[in-house]
Amino acid sequence: MAGRSPPRRVTPAHPDPGVVTLGQVAPRLSVLEVSCNRCERRGRLATGRLLAEHGPALPLPDLRRIIAADCPRMQAAQVHDVCGVHFPGLSRLA
Repeated sequence: MAGRSPPRRVTPAHPDPGVVTLGQVAPRLSVLEVSCNRCERRGRLATGRLLAEHGPALPLPDLRRIIAADCPRMQAAQVHDVCGVHFPGLSRLA
């Protein structure tokens, strides 16, 4: 797409051992389900494409912010009104 900046790859200097990365999830899921518990937004994203765009080191909390960047609730002033985007399929991997 014209005018679109290249994808940002994340390489954490000190990865948090408790944070799941895209590289850890992609080999186990070909499609990542995305859902919001505050609105009707739902979707499925190909993990191969996500890896190509963002790299394997991307922490899933950062991916959540990227996916919901256009959600007005991501900037909500009230904690009870914040965006509820999450990855429901991850619970099946535990």
